[in-house]
Amino acid sequence: VSGNETSQRLIYQSDRYGFNNPDSEWDADEVVWLLTGDSYAEGLSVQPGEDIAGQLRTITQESSISLGRSCNGPLMELAELIEYAEAIKPKRVLWTYYEENDLLHDLQRDKKNPLLMQYLKDGFSQNLIDRQKEIDSMLEKYIVKALAKAETEAQMETSLIYKTRWIRLQIIRMMLFNELEDAVVDIDPLFSTILTKAKARVEAWGGKLYFVYLPEWSRYNNKVTSHDRFRKKAAVIDVVKELGIRVIDIHQEVFVDHRDPLALFPFRRAGHYNSDG
Repeated sequence: VSGNETSQRLIYQSDRYGFNNPDSEWDADEVVWLLTGDSYAEGLSVQPGEDIAGQLRTITQESSISLGRSCNGPLMELAELIEYAEAIKPKRVLWTYYEENDLLHDLQRDKKNPLLMQYLKDGFSQNLIDRQKEIDSMLEKYIVKALAKAETEAQMETSLIYKTRWIRLQIIRMMLFNELEDAVVDIDPLFSTILTKAKARVEAWGGKLYFVYLPEWSRYNNKVTSHDRFRKKAAVIDVVKELGIRVIDIHQEVFVDHRDPLALFPFRRAGHYNSDG
């Protein structure tokens, strides 16, 4: 059960490993498409089947699996490739990169996690794909604790406090927007290391890796003086191309020539892409 950005809450039955796919996709003789990424790859704000992997299934009539989960970053996506993709050896891997937080937040958070950093070592794996019963048991215990914590916090939180926080957040966002173009001050060298590892793993099983650049709402709602400089887009893409990885720039391929880019977001507001997006 997830968020409600389009006036219809997202509720889906996850597959055997907890991802947003029909479970039968894991039984395909050959998996053609596999997506890594965060909530955009997971399909938040759209209904099952309207997500990227679901639309690929409809358009191509080929098998498609998404490993996307909210808050994933580059290091977590490498871990998912090793733990889940290697077992099925998909022909094409679409590595979706979301410009707002992949480098600024997610990678900076995850590189502090010693367990995730072990995925940079050759041969490291937790063999998670064969440990689902153990994972389920741990999740059940976690959910009990999380629900109790959420109920306690809900009793303490008032609607007025929430509204005040939201208004304050909006003001801060507006104040900071002028600095967004330079928000990614430096591209962490770890980013290149992760992609190099991912490319090697995918090519080792005979697959092809594609880097898919996903633009954010702020790029189109505000006056951006340079689309290449915003979030250091051109610099990020240059890094990827230097590694010999194919790039699909969704800003260039879709949004630039679209008559109304904001129409690809729910009610034209900040959030994930809608089903058209």
